Amino acid sequence: MKIYFNANNKAHLETLQACKVKNVMLSFRYSYANISKFHGKFSNVFVVAGNKTTPERYYELLKKHKELYNYATQFDVFYNMIDTLKYYKKEREIGIDWTLPVLQENFLHHLSQLRPSPDTYVCLGEIHGREETEDQIRKLPANLKYHGLAKGRFITQTKMFESLDTSGWISAAMSKKCEIWNNNSTNFMFFGNKGKGMIPMLNHACEVHKEALEMIGVKKQDIIDNDYYALMKAPLALLYIPMCKQLNILNENFSF
Repeated sequence: MKIYFNANNKAHLETLQACKVKNVMLSFRYSYANISKFHGKFSNVFVVAGNKTTPERYYELLKKHKELYNYATQFDVFYNMIDTLKYYKKEREIGIDWTLPVLQENFLHHLSQLRPSPDTYVCLGEIHGREETEDQIRKLPANLKYHGLAKGRFITQTKMFESLDTSGWISAAMSKKCEIWNNNSTNFMFFGNKGKGMIPMLNHACEVHKEALEMIGVKKQDIIDNDYYALMKAPLALLYIPMCKQLNILNENFSF
């Protein structure tokens, strides 16, 4: 399973490069002006429409920079199957026949309307309610390939997903918290003022994942001291690298 790490700016690009990440996800809002900076620096670039844009501007990027990305989703509308299907049909009519369909509102109903051929790469969008989302994912037909849009919480379901994307890797720097990999499960770790009482636990986690920290050039003390750039890298060393190694998907996601 491939993990696409969401990237929005120069700091993200440089951090993911330094951590030898292979796959990145770019939202139109952040990538329309700098997508060329990502091309050639990663194995796979995945583009999504995201929000706060118009279909016309998104289509312009898709056509103008087709050689700069590997995959792109159709223009979709959150929680709206009917409009999302209309945009998919429109794209085919105007010659944009390479975008991936996005399921919205009701995955199974949307599939019945879309009728994709076996082995089609399909993206899972938004359903109201976590329980309903999880229930429908369990019921999806096995003859298709699935990308989970912002479905980082399903990251250990390597048999269900072909790929998924996550912005969780920036949580340590942005919200001063992240998950830590711990024997096939995760624990939450807090940093800065939130994590003053957790420094002994953080120190232990850094010792456990010392090899991963060294692989991407992060010093334990810099993480403890809440250095911004160290916190940017911390989740990759403390969660994603050891998790991918244990799930046997390290080579799909990192160039070590």
